[in-house]
Parts: sequence; structure tokens; C-alpha cells
Amino acid sequence: MIDLHMHTNHSDGTDTVEELLKNAENSNLEIISITDHDSIDAYYELEKYPEIRKLYKGIIITGTELKTYFDDVSIEVLAYGCDYKKLNIHKVDTKTLQETNIESFRKVLDREGFKYDPDELYIDLSNPTKHYAGDVVGREIKRHPENDELVKKFGEFTPEIFFRVHQCNKNSIFYINECKHYLGLEETIKRIHEAGGLAFLAHGYIYPFEDKDAAIEKMLRTTDIDGIECEYPLFSQEQREKAKELVKKYNKLMSGGSDYHAKAKPNTKLGTGIDNNLNVPKELINNWIDKVRKV
Repeated sequence: MIDLHMHTNHSDGTDTVEELLKNAENSNLEIISITDHDSIDAYYELEKYPEIRKLYKGIIITGTELKTYFDDVSIEVLAYGCDYKKLNIHKVDTKTLQETNIESFRKVLDREGFKYDPDELYIDLSNPTKHYAGDVVGREIKRHPENDELVKKFGEFTPEIFFRVHQCNKNSIFYINECKHYLGLEETIKRIHEAGGLAFLAHGYIYPFEDKDAAIEKMLRTTDIDGIECEYPLFSQEQREKAKELVKKYNKLMSGGSDYHAKAKPNTKLGTGIDNNLNVPKELINNWIDKVRKV
């Protein structure tokens, strides 16, 4: 069993690299990739402290999850097997951007009559649950039972889906277009390839495209993306099968992972997803694992 999508406290997970590797070893995972958001710091840590690497006996493919956009929708791409010292990650002033988003959300909360504690709406990059404005606002909305009727009116606001369902959705009252702050998909793929890596669309069916199948197929048809994440806890079985059909149609590659964040997403378990709905076999990546860097 493998898991190629997981986060540490170098982005918005709560496990340290050491804790994550111990967990991966105890979970009997054969192959993993640490894919922190816009960060390869976990790999510098492993380089600096080789004793941590020894905690996990399996294979570690270098990785990161890069924010980008396609057709004016915010998406992410998983970069696998890059020379992490050569990967040119686009840097954004995350704290300033997320604090600006908090203020935009606050205006909507006030206008629509949501109950919230102003002291809870802040960004703290040292706290994984306070990295992103959407997570902060989603948690705060859910914390107050007084918002139940508004939740019924506007839709679910859990932290796991707020960013996709509301912030990135042009039809939502909480819509914010962050695309101008990031590189487009083609430039992101180009940088991954320049660092010797492979680019995979992360969790394609959770983005707010009007026609998800058509959007994913367009990416595969019009860009140099190498593959897509086909096994993911929030995918239905139909979506998993559709993803694999598209991979075969366009001769692309497959990946899969849990999107583990430890305490930040307590229902998602390393390797097995949500309520054991994930089991990614090694065979899924047999045709590309030998082509990428490991540590």
C-alpha cells in the first residue's frame, strides 16, 4: 500500500516530519511522498537530520503540492520526484493574502448575519489550523449553533470544503479570486519539469468547475501535465473510474493519496483515508516510480 499525498507542520498538517514517518512505518506503507503546500522544507529537514529518515524503512518520493490555476479556478498540482533544490516555487506573501481574505469574509459574515467571535478570525502561520482564511472562517461558522439556518441556506461550511465550495466558487457569497497571486498551470508544470519532476493534478473532482469531467479532460488534452490523482478519499467510485478512463485515453500517469493532515483533518487517516475508503496499490505507479527521485 502507498500514500503519495500527505502534509506535515511545514505547511498545514500537525505532524512533525518525525511523527509522520513513524506513522507511515506503523501503517506498513511501502511508498510515500510528503507533499506540503508550496514547500519542500520537509526534505531539507531529512537532509539535515538523517536519523529521522531512518525511522521509515520504505521509499520516499520527493514531493510538494503547488497552488496554481486553470480557466480562472484555483487548483493544485502535485510535483513528484523533483530535485527539490532546483524547484523554483512561486512565493506568495501568504500571511498578508490570507489576512486580506479574512477581512473580505468578515464583511460577508456581518452582512448576512452570521454569528462569530471576532477574536477568532486571525491568521497564525505557526498554527496549522490558522493558515488559511477559508479554514478559519469555516471552523468559526460551524462553532456557533446560531448559524445552523444560514448553513442550510448557503451550504456546508466545514473547513475541508470551504475553500473549494465557497471561496473558489463564483456563485458563492464568499467567492474570492486568488488566481492573480499565483502562476498559471502551464508555467507551474514547466517549473516542475525543469526540476526533473512529474506534474499530477491533485484531487481534480473537488474543484468548483461547472463540468468537472470536461475541465479535467481539457487539462489533459491542452497541457503537458503528466497525470492525475485517481484515488482520493473524497472521490466517489464513479469519479475514480472516470479519472482512470481519462488517464488511459490520454496516455497519462496515475497517483493516489489520503491528503493526510493529522489533527487538522482528524477523520482522514494515513494510507486508508476516511473510514477505510482508500487503498492505493503499488501497481498504480509501477510505470513511473523508477523515473523519479527518492530520498
